Amino acid sequence: MSCSVRSDPSRDRLVVLARDPAVIAAAHAATNRLGRPPAMVVTSGREALAQIAAPGLAPRHLVCEPQAAGSDWPDLLDLLRDPSASTGLLVVSSAPQQDGLPGDVVALPADPLRLAAALLAPPASSGALPDAAASLLEAALARGEIAVRFQPVVSLLDRRPVLVEALARWHMPHAKVGPDAFIALAERAGLARKLSIAVASRAGAELAGLGPGFPSLGLALNLPLALLLQPDLAAWLGRALAGTGIGPGRLFLELTETTEVRDERLLRRALRRLNAAGYRVLLDDLALGDGRDRLLALPFAGFKLDRSLVERLPCEAAARHAVRRLVGLARQRGQLVIAEGLADLGQWSQLRGLGLDCAQGFGIGRPLPASALGTWLAGWRGYRRG
Repeated sequence: MSCSVRSDPSRDRLVVLARDPAVIAAAHAATNRLGRPPAMVVTSGREALAQIAAPGLAPRHLVCEPQAAGSDWPDLLDLLRDPSASTGLLVVSSAPQQDGLPGDVVALPADPLRLAAALLAPPASSGALPDAAASLLEAALARGEIAVRFQPVVSLLDRRPVLVEALARWHMPHAKVGPDAFIALAERAGLARKLSIAVASRAGAELAGLGPGFPSLGLALNLPLALLLQPDLAAWLGRALAGTGIGPGRLFLELTETTEVRDERLLRRALRRLNAAGYRVLLDDLALGDGRDRLLALPFAGFKLDRSLVERLPCEAAARHAVRRLVGLARQRGQLVIAEGLADLGQWSQLRGLGLDCAQGFGIGRPLPASALGTWLAGWRGYRRG
């Protein structure tokens, strides 16, 4: 049985951040021309951030007059240029030119025809890695240029945020590079440890910078098998997170699926070593038929169900049966079960009914810079009240 795909007209919604009447009029005229829902007009960068960081479907486009964003413009630009962002940015101005825009952002005139054409243009995709990419990545690591995004994970029982997953980003000048590409490059080039140290130290520092008013959440870090097996892993993680307030009790290490586990005894020893040091290790991206469910007998603290499996749950009885079996085994072993890729909060009751503990996905929150986590949290709390 396959699920039918229903189009959601709200996905075509347009948010306009502007104060110039000409820009606002052009946006309304463009949506009318395309037969799309009326544009939502906001007048501050904070309002625009709240719309983009809110749970559920993000607006397809943000039409932005940078002057209206004020001091929030850098955070807004940072959020929208992320590879995972599903909201396109269109800078529109009635002024003849715009100073201070990045080289890959061009301001459109406040013209309905030009704006309508831009709204129909396909989104830019991530490009191929350039030549000498390994050297460029090593130099970026040395200069501290690797950024971190945080994706929230919440409890299915009470919707309480419990942790954030730290995701590495490499913002190359004049190139959009997807994380899968450069993380695989780091592993091939022997830079995985340097990358993980950079992500851990930056993530810890940015979470600590949110201040005492922000909840004390757990932090999840992705690690390939080769790093998880290193005997000194706990030592260099401790150095990377020193002074951030994030100790082993708040840290979750996620074993990625990039390398096949051939020696389970070696992995068992590594897990016991990390458990003894207070770290909890999750098996990441567990999918049906990948053969990795055999690893759950090892002393993992829990596992994440891959998005491909979560997407099959509403319409495939076999997938639901498999998840019930996995959850049953997890309960016997005291393991945590997290669903990845929750896109629709309509899945919430089903995931709870299957016995899962937590969930993450765009329906809850996208990967966000630390500066936007407070905005997301306020929106999430407001959504709970709704």
